[in-house]
Parts: sequence; C-alpha cells; structure tokens
Amino acid sequence: MLHLDPGERAAITLAQSEPGALLLIDDAAGRTEASRRGILNTGTLGILHAAALKGFVDLPTVLARLLETNFRVSMALVDELLAEEADRRRRRTE
Repeated sequence: MLHLDPGERAAITLAQSEPGALLLIDDAAGRTEASRRGILNTGTLGILHAAALKGFVDLPTVLARLLETNFRVSMALVDELLAEEADRRRRRTE
C-alpha cells in the first residue's frame, strides 16, 4: 500500500474499519488495493451512473460538465457509459 499517496492510504484504512462501507476512490491503483482488501469501492463515474439509473441526474449533462473540469478519465469509458445510457433511454421509450 506504500505505492499509494497518503490520502488514498488513509481512505482505505478508514474504509477497512467500517464494515459495509462503500469507498469512493478514483485512483486505479487505489481501487485495486481496496478491492484486494475486500473493500467495496467505486469511482466518480460509478456514482454518477448509479444516480442516473435512479433518475437523480441526467448522465450526458453531468458527464459533459465533469469533462469541462480537470477530471481525468478514459474517453472510451465515457463513450461506453453514454452508449449504455442512450440504449437504456431507447428501451424505456419502446
């Protein structure tokens, strides 16, 4: 775990002390370490996707706004989420 920055190490340590906690962590190495330790985790996109599925946010809109910031993300992942959302909307209207 020494390869992680102090904030990620602290977040993982705290999540380990809270059974059933969901750790919000965007760093890939941090998510890998959390998963290795059995900690349920997701990133910002996972939270936004879940919120969209519940109708709390419009996924294309929030992703567009997120991409206007310095948030780094694979555009392939964004495209996958947008395609899934478009498909979900299409099925809902059929």
